[in-house]
Amino acid sequence: MFRFRSPKEQDAVVQVALKQIEKMLKEMQADGKDLTRLKLKKFQKTHHATCRCEQCRSAKAKDDPRLRGLLEDGFKVYVEGDEP
Repeated sequence: MFRFRSPKEQDAVVQVALKQIEKMLKEMQADGKDLTRLKLKKFQKTHHATCRCEQCRSAKAKDDPRLRGLLEDGFKVYVEGDEP
């Protein structure tokens, strides 16, 4: 994740993200999507199951795939009933 030097930097990043999300939602609405059933789903993408890094070996030994190395952290937007 990001390392911020100050709370002001963190607030600036959050503001940019919120503007991008708002723009995306306006585009979805313009395309005729019914946003009353809108859902956000958080996801985390980890290393592949065949990865042999130290962190993944430890996760395999402990039998806990949640301990794998994190590659990406984000969210998905979908309209309820259209979930991937």
